[in-house]
Amino acid sequence: MRMPFLGTACAAVLALALAMSTAAAGTLDMRGLQARLDRLAHDFPGHAGIAVRDPATGAVAGVRADQRFPEQSVFKLTVAIALLDLVDKGATDLDHKVTLYPEDRSVYWQPLAKNITPGGWTTTLGDLMVRMVADSDNIAADTVLRLIGGPATVQAALNARGLEGIRVDRDERHLQSDILGLTWTDAYREPAAFQAAADAVPTATRIAKRDAYLSDPRDTATPAGMALLLERLNKGDLLSPASTRRLLDILDHTTTQPHRLKAGLGAGWAVAHKPGAGPSVEGVTLANNDVGLMTAPDGGRYAVAVYVASVHGPREGADAFIAAVARAVVESWQAKGGRAKEGRT
Repeated sequence: MRMPFLGTACAAVLALALAMSTAAAGTLDMRGLQARLDRLAHDFPGHAGIAVRDPATGAVAGVRADQRFPEQSVFKLTVAIALLDLVDKGATDLDHKVTLYPEDRSVYWQPLAKNITPGGWTTTLGDLMVRMVADSDNIAADTVLRLIGGPATVQAALNARGLEGIRVDRDERHLQSDILGLTWTDAYREPAAFQAAADAVPTATRIAKRDAYLSDPRDTATPAGMALLLERLNKGDLLSPASTRRLLDILDHTTTQPHRLKAGLGAGWAVAHKPGAGPSVEGVTLANNDVGLMTAPDGGRYAVAVYVASVHGPREGADAFIAAVARAVVESWQAKGGRAKEGRT
């Protein structure tokens, strides 16, 4: 059954509720937060970008906030926005039945693969959206993207909302193949075939493709652009009230990467988030990201976008850096009438 558009009256109620919540919420000590973020980025042995927005004041703190970073699975959030935009327009329905076959398999993380038999497996478009965002399933992402018209549909939805600094150019199959110096072929639906082809790429080619990917503007976002998207999503500026609530609820129930933003939360805090991670090529992890809305004990929400690229060494170091950014936000928060916590991150 199609989720009804709730109309301008309900939209006004949602906007009023959000405004009242923001008015009652505390704020961030943005000067102190900026100092914390500068220290963290200076000490981190990798290339990182950060943006944090305080809706109560409109202030932004960040490091390399306007530089582009690889999106990886964070792009699935924008695919969901494009899908829900079509739902709001009546162009599609989340209850639409979708049957997946073995040829729909993608690469890397795809827990859905275990459900798909030669005879097919049927679900709904809405279920695929949940699996795409909350579970970061690549089959779900590639299928939803194909059904809504491809990357151009997502980019058009972003452009129509003035969300600059975010690009969606490829699905998971083609992106991940390109990174490794491969051209996607249906044979790569078999994980062993994909891995064997990747292993056969000469080392010099892998390094050249890795470096080219890190400088490629395609499939990238700026931390500032993503933080603005998150803030506007929370305010109800991007989608209908029903679709806004649906997507925020999915982000609330994300199951992947608990050692990033979620690991830096303080008592009474929560986060609705979408992580992303890229492969490691010749000792360099290409992306380790997490973006989300951090909710303070008083209900105030802060948009946080952290992108990490060119990480040498274990991925856990990048996870710890992202968690430290979340802790910096927590320690910079001051309840209404209160003061931010003292201390270093």
